[in-house]
Amino acid sequence: MTVTPTTQTIPTTHTTRTTRTVARRRTAAPAALAAMLITAAGLVAPPAYAQDEADSRQSAWRFHTEPDLTPPRINTVTQANGTAPGEIFLAPLPKQDAAGQPGKLIVDDRGDPVWFAPNEPGVATQDFKMQTYRGDPVLTYWEGNVVAPPGYGEGEAVIMDSSYREIARLQLGGGLQADLHDVVLTERGTALLLGYEKVARDLTPVGGPADGSVFEGVVQEVDIDSGEVLFEWRSLADVGLDESFLPLPEDPSSTWDYFHVNSVQEDRNDGLLISARNTHAVYRLDKNTGKVDWRLGGKRSDFRMGEGTTFEWAHDARRRPNGTITLFDNGAPPKDRSRAITLDVDENAGTASLAGSLERPKAALSPNMGNYQAMPGGKAFVGWGGSSGYTEYHADGSVALDAEIADGMNSYRSFRKEWTGTPTDDPEVAGVVGQDGPTDVYASWNGATEVASWRFLAGDDRGSLEPAGEVPRTGFETKLDLPADADPAYVAVEALDSDGRVLGRSPAEPVE
Repeated sequence: MTVTPTTQTIPTTHTTRTTRTVARRRTAAPAALAAMLITAAGLVAPPAYAQDEADSRQSAWRFHTEPDLTPPRINTVTQANGTAPGEIFLAPLPKQDAAGQPGKLIVDDRGDPVWFAPNEPGVATQDFKMQTYRGDPVLTYWEGNVVAPPGYGEGEAVIMDSSYREIARLQLGGGLQADLHDVVLTERGTALLLGYEKVARDLTPVGGPADGSVFEGVVQEVDIDSGEVLFEWRSLADVGLDESFLPLPEDPSSTWDYFHVNSVQEDRNDGLLISARNTHAVYRLDKNTGKVDWRLGGKRSDFRMGEGTTFEWAHDARRRPNGTITLFDNGAPPKDRSRAITLDVDENAGTASLAGSLERPKAALSPNMGNYQAMPGGKAFVGWGGSSGYTEYHADGSVALDAEIADGMNSYRSFRKEWTGTPTDDPEVAGVVGQDGPTDVYASWNGATEVASWRFLAGDDRGSLEPAGEVPRTGFETKLDLPADADPAYVAVEALDSDGRVLGRSPAEPVE
């Protein structure tokens, strides 16, 4: 069956554009979400790559200025050396007994938080990254509920501007909800979104029940402003049930996740590149015909797969400017490690050869999740998904940075991007009388990336505070020790950029 472009309106309970400010202080999601995305294809996540043995109280940040924010700490295995510019984008998943909150997290090379927004109770976030919308840098992520198993999402795609204000929420058409695996913005002001739909199917040809059901993979392109669906493709139109590597469910009444779409990307010549975990294949789709042009990998590959090119349970297939295709090869058991690979695909000759392969310094298996970000100059950034953490590589394959998330918390994907954040709220200040008498003053500004130093103000009159010191920014929260004889009633701070200009000032707060 040929799938033709469609036009319909996306139903949504949200207006397409909003200007509300996202709250900074929220509570953590419940532990019931802890297993999300861990069960997929009947696999169980292995132990974390380098589990921190410190007391759990040390595996999450605690701040005087933002007491309700407790992002997980990042444990650095290989210190940053010659890394690419930019910040690191993570979305730590909830995990039972973890000290840190799940949410959207930006950190620097040391693993210090730059911006953190914990999840709302009962809500998960995934695929947190920086993209461009109408020429401006924005943050995008998926938000909603996770259905695990088999490990897909029912929610919405969210876009935020550089001041962390929500500007759009996107949904699929046809009554479907957006899946967690990928949110891709295009230069045309549209978004590529994924979805899953339960479809009744006769499974007797593959050894299942006649009254069975499958999860069909759906790809849509939607207009961000209007919510109009501009294109739709469904996996059952082109991908047979016999292409799946996932065994049928033991319970015949359970729905079979035969395809499991997990990434989409615009490809040259008006095409789309689609990855499906459970068929071990990448598909090149022609948007003009709505049909699959070719399969890379899997049971019906249109390419002769050279030595080292076969992949299993993979994620994040991307075409690179030089024509190669990169992906994250999970290589689930019986393999003992995952890898990020680059394939040289010759569409004319019908061949695929291995152009590069990256493994974690200490080999680890990531049975689910993961991504591979190719960067300028031959550098690469790999998110290890189910084995926790990320690694950056130099062009020669040596390690520029290796780190994991404390408590073995996972992030479905990890990215490095250059980001400038300008929050609309004020800096935070806290004055605390220390046990030895002198007052300690703390300053922070969640999400502000241009702060170079802090000017501290103190005094007994809230309306006329005097400078008490100026120190370089030392991380998310910066501390100043006041002189032993200083006993102010109120404190405030001013955030300064590298030229000494005031970027923002906190309200005066009483010393506690």
